[in-house]
Formats: sequence, structure tokens, C-alpha cells
Amino acid sequence: MRSTPNSIIGITLTLGHWSCIYQHGNLPSSSSNFAFSLGIDVGKANLELALRSKEDIVERTTVPNDSEGHSTLVDWLSKQGASPEETRVCMEASGDFEEDFEEAIAQHLYDNGYRVSVVNPRRIKGYASSQLQRTKTDAANGSLIARFGQREDPRPWEPASAAESRLQELTRARQALQKEKTRAQNRLDEAEDEAVQKAHQNLLDEIKRQIEDLEEEIEERVEENSELTGQCSLLETIPGVGPQTAAIVVSELGSPEQFESARQAAAYAGLVPRHRKSGTSIRGKPRMSKVPDGRLRRAMYFPAMTALRFNSAVKAFGDRLKERGKEKMVVIGAAMRKLLHICYGVLKSGRPFDPSLHPGT
Repeated sequence: MRSTPNSIIGITLTLGHWSCIYQHGNLPSSSSNFAFSLGIDVGKANLELALRSKEDIVERTTVPNDSEGHSTLVDWLSKQGASPEETRVCMEASGDFEEDFEEAIAQHLYDNGYRVSVVNPRRIKGYASSQLQRTKTDAANGSLIARFGQREDPRPWEPASAAESRLQELTRARQALQKEKTRAQNRLDEAEDEAVQKAHQNLLDEIKRQIEDLEEEIEERVEENSELTGQCSLLETIPGVGPQTAAIVVSELGSPEQFESARQAAAYAGLVPRHRKSGTSIRGKPRMSKVPDGRLRRAMYFPAMTALRFNSAVKAFGDRLKERGKEKMVVIGAAMRKLLHICYGVLKSGRPFDPSLHPGT
């Protein structure tokens, strides 16, 4: 979880559009019965609340972002007459959830019967631009998010199952240890003193052992749950996707039904490129958007490298980009996005990978 204060929460996961055969999910139900829309600007310490009625009357307050503050929020909503049946809640997704200070409030409201949506921050930003909003304060953000939820009716958020949450915890721990492994290896490579080298080598060996233990635990957790087994087995039919990558995709992406398209899933993973171009004077290199789920994005890097060699659909796609003179990292980024599109399609259809359904375009 990023430590930047005041990451906004709009609880709906919605992103772009996909051109393959698995395009459309269920459309959101009508929300005309909601009399109130609550926007929450989530900071590490506080929650800035803006409750908007159908008459555009806005009530604001601030509560601590802790268990006591979460209870206070529900009590405040009750005092405003904003019952769960009449109130939608909207927040902006920030992504990594390392410290759980966003997920906790989403879960608390969900448990109290509220319809919660966690929204891609790019949608909120675009909506703010369309409303010509230039004020950037916590209170203004909360009010904007409330209005966005009121008018755009984003899809409802649902928490992961117990099995998915456990798998996510394990895969995230493994990814964290992989980072520590890289740091330990770098320190070992830089060390000159023999005693220091030995210390770093011992640490590196211990980290490797812990990673192996976690990988065994991840495989056991997948095997214990028939739904996880089925999803991971489908993903492993894709050349380039192994058991550990499959577990990360399943635990971080969640149900494909929450996305209307593969493009939305790729945007959630932060695999949509940002182009910097203005007239003839500004031509920055395209970079990957890092909003919101960095873990899923990082997990696709090495599988994409493998897929560029052994996955016919991804290889053909990469070869075309190379022929057009694209730089190496642009090709790899596009391959990561293509591979995730395929993962989404396989999960959405419930069918094993078929190269004919995933042309290299």
C-alpha cells in the first residue's frame, strides 16, 4: 500500500474494453432507489466523508481511519437517515492494500449491508476533468467521489472469499521475499570482506528456503480448494504461465466478472501505457500506468519474457511490434498486457488456452 496520505476510495473496479470473444460482463443494476451517495477520501489517518442526497445537499464530516472511526462512520450515516438500502458508497482504488487501511473500511461497510464500489482512480480523474473541477482538497475530493457514484453508478465491490484471501496473503508474502532476495544478492555481490560475504550468503540462503516453503504452501492451498484448482489449471494451459504466476493472477485479479473487458483488467493491473505527446515539442516515451495494482503488473514481467519465446500468440504480437521499430521495453510491456488479456479470456470463458482465439494482434 502506498503511504501517501489521502488516497481516495471509490469502491468499483471498472476499466476499458476488449476486442476478443469474452467482452461483456453483467451490466450493473439500476440504482435509482438510492437516496444517498457517500464519497470517501481515504487517508492513512482519517476518512473525509461527503454524503450527497438526491437534492444535492451535502453533509461532510471526518472520522479516524481505524476500527473506532469505522463504527463512528456507520453511526453517522444512521443519524443522517442514510440506511444501507438507500445509500451507495464510492471510493477510489489505490492498489496494493499493503496496510489494509482502505480494504478495512470497505469490508466494514460491506458487512453492515452497504453497497460499496471501489473505482479506478483514472475514472475519477477523468470525471473531475469533465466537471471542470480544479479544487484539490480532501473535502472536495469526497464530494466529487459522491457525485461520481451518484451519476455513474459504478459496479459493486465484493470481498474475496476466505480461500482467495489466504492465497493472496501467501502470494504477497512470496513477492515480498523475492524483493528481499534481490536486495540480499546485490549486497552479496558488492561485499568484499569474507565475513560480510558469508553473512549475506547465509541470509540469502535463508530467504531462498522461506520462498520455497511459501511456494509449497501456495500449491497446497490451491489444491485444497476446487475453485482455485480449476482457475489455476486453466491459466497453466497458457504458455508462459506457471503455477506461481497463476496463483498471483487468481488472487490479485479476483473474479473476471467484476471487469467488463480484458482492457479493464489490464488497466486495473497498471498495464495500460501512458503516452506523453503534445504537438511536435513533447514526445515522451510511453510508460506503464502504475495504477492501481503493482503486484499483478510485476508478476507478469518474467512470464511475458517467456511467452515472447514460447507462446505463439504473444510471440507473433511481439514480432510485429519489433518490425515496427518498437523499443525492447515497449515490446515487453505490450507482451505483459497481451498475456494478461489472455489470462482474463481463459478465466472468463472457463476454457483452456486456444491460440486461434487469441491472434497476435
